[in-house]
Amino acid sequence: MEQAATYKVFFALLKAGLWGCEPEYDSFPLTPKAWERVYVLARKQTVEGVVYDGMMRLPNDCLPPRELLLKWVVKVDTIEKSNERMNVAVGQLYEFFTKNHIKVILRKGQGAAACYDNPLLRVCGDIDWFFPDRESFSQAGKLMERNRVKINDHERLGECYMWRGIFVEHHRHILDIYNPFLSGYIERMLQQEYAHSTCLDIQGQNIVLPSPALMHLSVNTHILKHLLALGVSLRQLCDSARICYTYHNIIDGESLKEIYVKLGIYPWIQQLNRILVEDLGMSEKYLPFPLTAQKKANWMIKDILRGGFFGAYGGPFSKESDEPQSRRKYKSLNYLVLFCRYLRYAPWEALWFPVMHLYSDIRNLVGR
Repeated sequence: MEQAATYKVFFALLKAGLWGCEPEYDSFPLTPKAWERVYVLARKQTVEGVVYDGMMRLPNDCLPPRELLLKWVVKVDTIEKSNERMNVAVGQLYEFFTKNHIKVILRKGQGAAACYDNPLLRVCGDIDWFFPDRESFSQAGKLMERNRVKINDHERLGECYMWRGIFVEHHRHILDIYNPFLSGYIERMLQQEYAHSTCLDIQGQNIVLPSPALMHLSVNTHILKHLLALGVSLRQLCDSARICYTYHNIIDGESLKEIYVKLGIYPWIQQLNRILVEDLGMSEKYLPFPLTAQKKANWMIKDILRGGFFGAYGGPFSKESDEPQSRRKYKSLNYLVLFCRYLRYAPWEALWFPVMHLYSDIRNLVGR
């Protein structure tokens, strides 16, 4: 009962912050303990900035106690400053690459943040750069090494390093699709989409972003990848909703639908879109194609709420009271359950995800 009440208030404030509307008042005012539970949930789901925005739309007599409110204000100030540092780093790196004639596209991150009414309130993570050809990818790595940046090779991430305190990744793939038989189709599709790339002004630099269709595909396949790997936070689903909203008049919905069908994840996308509508409050009119799923897979949103940021708080069999060490005993069982669940909605990804990860682990082991 207590958990259901927390979720009700949390989603009311999240929707208000996400869409710039007034939250429903029927659950307010809250007790100090109830407010603390909402704050903790917002932190777990890495949406404390967006929830704060929704909370500040409440009447003064419905706001949380002064002590918690001050703590929340400090946290939001930290988020805003982190975004400002992130923007500086993105601008510096992009200028660094382009001056050396290296083709690069900003993947997710600040590009997704730009779809929010207040981009600075979105919790930022790392910087993901996508290099559309092998030569650019190789040149970028060599450029960083020449400038005494320590590069770490990671089979699954590509190359990664720290740039002035910010984690940066170089990717050769913009879509998190594991079915190897789709590589030819994906490459042909990407060549078509590059012509529709957009730009975003960050620190005076015209940063190249993926096309609107690739923004959809990149963010949504990333969500699926992390769901298959035990968890994702609601922040990534908020990104998906805001991308739908921002690009709904630009996207060719039928063409995007055909891509999702070809990738073999269209049934899962329908489940995701229903969550965006039913749980995050997005109007169906902003979807790129009609919603056909009659009902959503409730276990999916439950797993997201239980797991939090990239599964940091556990998988399907973990409990909120479990310590991280005790959650490890559920890992194999969690993978098995997730495989069975997603086999219905994204069968080829559910099948190839563990195979490709095992192949990657073997390659890393042999390479040592």
